[in-house]
Amino acid sequence: MTKDQDIIPQLQRLLAADQLLTSEDDKAYYTKGFRVGKGQALAVAIPQTLMELWQVLQACVTCDKIILMQAANTGVTGGSTPDGSDYDRDIVIISTRRIKGVQVIDSAQQVIAFPGSTLTELENALKPHHKEPHSVIGSSCIGASVIGGVCNNSGGSLIRRGPAFTEKSLFAQINLDGSLSLVNHLGVDLGDTPEEMITRLEQQQYTTGVAADWQGKIWADDYASILRDVGADTPTRYNGNVQYLHDSAGSAGKIAVFAVRLSTFDASDKTATFYIGTNQESELVALRRYLLENLDELPLQAEYIHRNAFDLTVTYAKHMYWAINRLGPEALPSLMAGKAKWDLRVKKLRILPRNFVDKVLQLANNLTPKMVAKRLLDYRDRYEHHLMIKAETRHAAQLQQLLTRFFSTQSGEFFRCDDREEKDAFLVRFGVGGCTISYCDYYAIDPDKRLIAFDVALRRNDTQWRIDLPPELQAQVQEDSCCGHFFCFVNHQDYILKPGVDAGAFKHQVLAYLDQRGARYPAEHNVGHLYQASDEYELHMRHLDPTNSCNPGIGKTSKRKFWQ
Repeated sequence: MTKDQDIIPQLQRLLAADQLLTSEDDKAYYTKGFRVGKGQALAVAIPQTLMELWQVLQACVTCDKIILMQAANTGVTGGSTPDGSDYDRDIVIISTRRIKGVQVIDSAQQVIAFPGSTLTELENALKPHHKEPHSVIGSSCIGASVIGGVCNNSGGSLIRRGPAFTEKSLFAQINLDGSLSLVNHLGVDLGDTPEEMITRLEQQQYTTGVAADWQGKIWADDYASILRDVGADTPTRYNGNVQYLHDSAGSAGKIAVFAVRLSTFDASDKTATFYIGTNQESELVALRRYLLENLDELPLQAEYIHRNAFDLTVTYAKHMYWAINRLGPEALPSLMAGKAKWDLRVKKLRILPRNFVDKVLQLANNLTPKMVAKRLLDYRDRYEHHLMIKAETRHAAQLQQLLTRFFSTQSGEFFRCDDREEKDAFLVRFGVGGCTISYCDYYAIDPDKRLIAFDVALRRNDTQWRIDLPPELQAQVQEDSCCGHFFCFVNHQDYILKPGVDAGAFKHQVLAYLDQRGARYPAEHNVGHLYQASDEYELHMRHLDPTNSCNPGIGKTSKRKFWQ
């Protein structure tokens, strides 16, 4: 292992003082995952340009350091942070959050996004062109990056567009002989040397529009037809699906991505959202099949919330959806970083409980109203299962007609949301992702030991939606939260276990049950350090990173050099 002083002076020459973090307090925000995962790192480097990123990578390779690329650190499987302290080399985390930039090209039909660009930034860049990116809500609420989504094959909530995917990117790769290369697969001529490529890309000194530019996919354009095949006994999307592994897509940090080229989509002028409630899960499963088979056009979104998730969110994560509503999703990353700093200050004081900040947040939550439209709260009281379907207004009449016909013989109900109800429904839905973390923080529960999350892609012809635990496993659960992308049959299930429960044994038994149902996991949050990568997925990683120097250990693979 190379000594620390070999790399730190080099990075100090490349970066300003606030771009290189070496103290434990300063590194803490980057070494701990949003939901799970934490470990040790020698340093955190925060380049501000693509050229600085290239130079930092060169220094890390020269000094034989592990490179851990990190964008917004919003992952929920710990895949963008170190995992423990049992690596065979020092780790340098490279945060790309300051390398902003979105280039709108080809009459706004496509974009080239830089490493630090967020989904919110991309959405705002496209609004003047009446265009939308692949994903417009969901993880964008916590500042998720565009490239992070591509690297993880993130699914998102938009039904027609499938997982984040492109075959066109610019990326740095460590070769088998230990050399570092910059590979240009963007489909535009940027020159020959890394320095020339970076300069021409940053200054947008290239041309597009020729036929060669359009060779290669820039989105999962076959996803809608896959989704409509409701009789198939395989899922619609899952991580490690070889269909969506290509260069940066699904790379999971095994290469350093400088830019991706993506498609844009026509924005919807007006939308209509229908809110559905039922106490029968089977009704929703039948409704999904009925609508996928009979709708002329697929809706935009179909999002599920279980009553438990609704309750946990409006109780413990109210501050998150309030912040999104009042300040916009772009404000959340800085708010989260600020909270992390206050957590460290409280920890140093020792006279206050470690979760003091969370106690204060929950006090505010308890003293303020739920801030959710009355009719949604009424459905919460009456129904266990909640589904919201958003469609373009021009397709709303057919959707309403089919819903009316379906529920004429069922026990559930639906209503068409007004503007306030539509906004509140989706704010609550996308606050669900943080509700179990907020619960754990408030009660000082270690999520690494007691929070078990499942990100599951169910078979398209499955007749069940929920994970049906046997009584002996259900008895081990203190709280549970379930939400999901319902038409895609992607289920997000969180369990907070009771004290003393063997979390490993619990997870093993649930995964065995999911295997029996023919499910695949994870569906869209990447394998991280929670899931075992499939043989096909590990082969893809080995091809991208033959020396195992970038994010080793991902997918429970080897952490050692050359995959030993």
